[in-house]
Amino acid sequence: MKFLILFFLCFYTNQVLAQTVYTTRAPESPNDKRQDYTIKLLELALEKTKSKYGSYKLEFAPLGSNIKRSLADARQGKYENFFVRNSVSLKNVDQMAAVPFPVDLGIVGYRVAFTSEGTKALLNSVKNLEDLKKFNIVQGFGWLDTKILKSHDLQVESVSSYEGMFKMVANGRVDLFTRGVNELLEEWIAHQHIPNLAYDESFTLYYPLPRFFFTAKENKEAAQRIHEGLIIAYEDGSLIELWEKSYGPSITFANLNSRRYFEIDNPFLEGLDDSYKKYIYRPLE
Repeated sequence: MKFLILFFLCFYTNQVLAQTVYTTRAPESPNDKRQDYTIKLLELALEKTKSKYGSYKLEFAPLGSNIKRSLADARQGKYENFFVRNSVSLKNVDQMAAVPFPVDLGIVGYRVAFTSEGTKALLNSVKNLEDLKKFNIVQGFGWLDTKILKSHDLQVESVSSYEGMFKMVANGRVDLFTRGVNELLEEWIAHQHIPNLAYDESFTLYYPLPRFFFTAKENKEAAQRIHEGLIIAYEDGSLIELWEKSYGPSITFANLNSRRYFEIDNPFLEGLDDSYKKYIYRPLE
């Protein structure tokens, strides 16, 4: 009996030690729900490949790091197999190991806006892109959105505080805080306590914005595992099920079909392998 107990203890210990550690971002604040889907999707990809690659343990980087800091940590391999979801650009693809699958199926490229009660009424006059250029937009520090919007002569200000952007737009320091249509509902629920905060219901701005998982270049096998897991999950329907459960309510809430629609291009995708496009979801087509 003692021998059997010792055997199973050794077996269990070896199994634990054999787990491969993967790391991803923690939320930036208690109200930050943006990582919920990403974490579940990463777990799904790891589960789908467990029989081939073995057990894993998913850990989190320290709470509060913004995307620019997280990308720097990922490039430098600061944490073991650190995967960060970020908008695709040739610069990121060149500097890091990329998992060439659009994590959120491109839905985040459909942009809707938080605003103030006063500015909301003025947005009804926005009939085209030229009208939109009269309003200033806030985006997060290090977000590719800033460069995309500025390339089309839109007014953009970047700040580092995720929570601060909701307060800035409610206080009228900026006019618009644009968000992915998949993010609107949860963020509205989480921030209704902010006085004078509102969300626009008049327009949608679209630009292609695929987001991949990125990690340090030396983590090629780990990146291959995540890629294989995402493809398996997409093909067996489990990824779509997770996506619809996570984002479907917000997409319905935003009511895209009732909005004026403006589209601009994303110049930072030029030259990128476009094989990811077959996974992009276009709700208005």
